Amino acid sequence: THTHTHIPMLFLALPLLALANSVLGHGHITFPPPRTNGSLAKAGDCENFSCFWFTQPTVIPGPPTVNAEEFRTFNVKVSSGPKDWSRIMPWRAPGTAPVFGSGCGIAGGSVFKNMSHNGGIPPPGIAQGADGLTLPATTPTVWKRGSAVEVAWGIMANHGGGYSWRLCPNQGGVVNEACFQQHPLKFVGNTTVLRAGEVTQWGSITHLIPDYVIPRVVVRNGTYPPGSEWARNPIPACLLCDQGPCMAPELPWARQQECAQICAGFNLTTFQCPPRMTQFPEPLSGLSGFYSIADGAGLRGFNYNIVDQVLVPPELPAGRYLLSWRWDGEQSRQIWQNCADVQLV
Repeated sequence: THTHTHIPMLFLALPLLALANSVLGHGHITFPPPRTNGSLAKAGDCENFSCFWFTQPTVIPGPPTVNAEEFRTFNVKVSSGPKDWSRIMPWRAPGTAPVFGSGCGIAGGSVFKNMSHNGGIPPPGIAQGADGLTLPATTPTVWKRGSAVEVAWGIMANHGGGYSWRLCPNQGGVVNEACFQQHPLKFVGNTTVLRAGEVTQWGSITHLIPDYVIPRVVVRNGTYPPGSEWARNPIPACLLCDQGPCMAPELPWARQQECAQICAGFNLTTFQCPPRMTQFPEPLSGLSGFYSIADGAGLRGFNYNIVDQVLVPPELPAGRYLLSWRWDGEQSRQIWQNCADVQLV
């Protein structure tokens, strides 16, 4: 039986400079084509800074509502008491933690410029705190009302939690988080597809990699808006040590997050966790990990897309809409959001 290590004293002995770049941007829409330039071909790749649109720090305003192990992604066997360190994190009451901006994320996660240690930098040429809503519109993806359509996102750094897809009319009215919350989308079926991004080896070999179908775990109780559907992030991060001591209040937030990334497997391998050292069971063998900048990985992220089908509400009027993806983290006080242009017919 493997015993998970407690590392805070070791961590505290490390120079802060050695960990200064350990927390970076995290996830983004890959389909429909978002305003932030993510794509199915790039999958979790964030070299174009598509994953730097988010909110930090943010916590839930009330008690946690997601406590059952089957819905959790970090510290999954603890749901109360002093060792329940994730009880304030956004995923513990999906949809309730407040966000900055319109529901499309803001550049660098905050209007403040002192969070670069935590991925809090804007994409090049974008002002810190700029709203993703202000990015240029893309050619809208056409969706038929009442139909099942594909949506997808990619992971650059795996903070667990789960996600929801929402719509807001974009025809001259107000676009904000409250509007998106009025139109949460329901998932179709009970499976998620993992689809490879572009893979090259003396030419493209992407066609050689099949889609992998895994079960989708959906949370409907304790979500906001009430009854909205949120899917658990299907990819477990690593479990190298207990993150609880990392969250000691006497530690600066930057130090807390750096310590937490070590426990989740930062730079341990390119991506996959060691055997039997995951936060929850892998949906398929080899599907786990956190993030790495080792071996020149940079901001590449996981080279597959998390693809779901959602139902386009038949009762919505035809016209232009914005699709918002919201990923509430469980490991950290962060929420990632992107928007994509769609046309309902």
